[in-house]
Formats: sequence, structure tokens, C-alpha cells
Amino acid sequence: MAMLHIIRTSAFTSKVLEQCLSMCLSDDSILLMDDGCYNLNHALLLEAHAKQSTITVYFISLHASARAKKNTNDAFNAITLTEVLALVFQHDNSITWS
Repeated sequence: MAMLHIIRTSAFTSKVLEQCLSMCLSDDSILLMDDGCYNLNHALLLEAHAKQSTITVYFISLHASARAKKNTNDAFNAITLTEVLALVFQHDNSITWS
């Protein structure tokens, strides 16, 4: 069962990313939105993705741009707000980390 993990908080101010990554399974996906976009270049996410590259990482491009964050990992997928709903329905369950 694929899970969508929605991260809305920066790992620089909380342990949300660390907790999420400890729960992710190989067929899960991560969506970074709001302040979660600060995690785009966070070492924890980059290391976890390198070890478990089957986890798909998405981020809302508008939210990342508003925070002046640029994607440096070609494996991370930029999506729009309208694509979020479709992403939720592509997974069996979702959990929001905030």
C-alpha cells in the first residue's frame, strides 16, 4: 500500500522530516509543501533518497519559489497545486506531517 507523506514543516525547526523518513517504505512518496519546501536541499532528505531511491519526492513549485528554494536534485518532481489532488488519489493513504 503506497503512502503519500505530506511534509509542511521545515526540518530546520522541527523533527518532522526525520520522523517521516523513519516511517517511509520503498513504494511511498513524499510531497513537500508550504515550509516543507525548505527541505528540498536538506541533508536528511538527500541522504535518505540516495539510500532508498524508490521513494518519489514531489514539491509544489509555487511554494518553493515563494521561499526562494531551488531544486538541486533532478530526481525530485515539481508539481502544481492542481496536481496535488491527483497525487493524493494515486496513493492508498496519506499522512500530513506538520
